Formats: sequence, structure tokens, C-alpha cells
Amino acid sequence: MKKKVERIAGKFAEIISGWNSVEAIILGEAAEIETIDPYFNINLDIYHLGTLPPRNDRKEKLKIGIMLETSLVFPEDRFLVEDLPVRIRYKETNRFDLILKRIEEYLWVFRDSGTNMFYRLTRGQVLFSKNDWLKTIQKRLEEPPEDFWKIIMDSTRFSIEFYLNDLDASVYRNDRLFYLHSAASFIRSMCSFLFAYNKQFEPSSRMLYERVKALPRLPDEFIGRFESFLRHDMELPPKRKREIARLMAKSILSL
Repeated sequence: MKKKVERIAGKFAEIISGWNSVEAIILGEAAEIETIDPYFNINLDIYHLGTLPPRNDRKEKLKIGIMLETSLVFPEDRFLVEDLPVRIRYKETNRFDLILKRIEEYLWVFRDSGTNMFYRLTRGQVLFSKNDWLKTIQKRLEEPPEDFWKIIMDSTRFSIEFYLNDLDASVYRNDRLFYLHSAASFIRSMCSFLFAYNKQFEPSSRMLYERVKALPRLPDEFIGRFESFLRHDMELPPKRKREIARLMAKSILSL
């Protein structure tokens, strides 16, 4: 990681760690790639218990760069610091405690958002940790119950079949917009299944393409079919890609 990135992330962490409600700060892996890469971002996840300073107070305290925006829907601030993008997301610790409790009590339901929330907790660089909350959560995530992965696989099996049917329908109707929507949902469900099959949490969508191909356990001929399905090629019209999708689905659903 470049020293400039470490310095900027460290400045934010130094200030934010002083807020009473903050339990941990994790720097996401998007900060590890080259700064000229469009996927680069200084991504800070702030885990907090209790209330945060209001938006105007945060703007005043974080006078490190230019505040670009604050989301009114999700607790999130965006900055531009020395021409580098900074994204700060605030996450309540109670939510993770509740989710893990439900997982351990076999009451958890898999959502389309996937398991990236757990990936971020276990794979980022820890810049600050107060008390034992983060270590305890990470320890619990090292070996989730076996049913955890089974729940994901069962749920995504259904989704794969559902979106494959949508893909069939869109090709039959020559509906290009619904085709793209169905294809994206089909790929997302398929990747979620494969990560669960390998007992791994899902990376961000930007990292999905490379990481899914690197999984140790994949169906035979999966990578070639996967690449063909994603490739823009006049020789691979939607009807042909539908056949490729059927082959991928069949190989996955037989696992």
C-alpha cells in the first residue's frame, strides 16, 4: 500500500477513533490497488455502538479534504483528499451481533446482498479496535455453523433456477433490458453459490470476476463457460448464451 494512502487513512482513523461510540475501524482492500485504477478507493468501515456525531459535526471534525456528499439513506460520507476518493461507511455493531446470534441459533435467512458484510469484517486492515468486540466477531466468523453454508447454497439453488427461467423468457421475447437484468441476477446467484460451496465469504462486486475464477473448487469447464457467457461477441448472441447458462446451471446444481 502506498504511503500516501496509509497517511490519509491514518488521519481519518486518528480522528474518528476518538469518538466515544466507535468500536473499530477497518480499511477495505480497494485501497491496496493502484491509485490510477478506477476501482481504487480509500474505503473505511466504522463500526459503532450508539449515536454518531451529526453530519455537520462530522464535516467540521473531518476537515482533511473536501466533503463531497453525505447519504441521507445510509450513514455514509464521501471525501476527496489530495485527489484520492475516500468513502466512510458507518455500521452499527448491534446489527452484526444480532445477525451472528441468528446464524448460531439457525434462524438466519440468506439475502441477495450476500455475505460481503462478513468478508469486510474479516479481510480488511484493522486501523483501530477498542475492547474485544472486533476480535470476538472475527473469531465467531472463523467457523460458522455448517448449516450457514447449506442455507446459502439451498437459497441460491432456487435463485439460479428462477433467474435462468427469466433468462429463457427474455430471449424468447427478445427483451434486451430484461435479458440484461436476468443475466446479471443469474451470475450473481451463481457466484454466491460457488463462494458458499467453497466456504468463503463474498468479496465486493468489483472483485467478484477475478475471485470467483480463483476458487479452489469449481465445476468442470466452468471458467471457459463463464468467460464465454460474459464475453461480448457477435458469434455469441443471447440464444447461444442461454444455452451456456443452462450448462453452467446444470453443473452447479449437481454439486
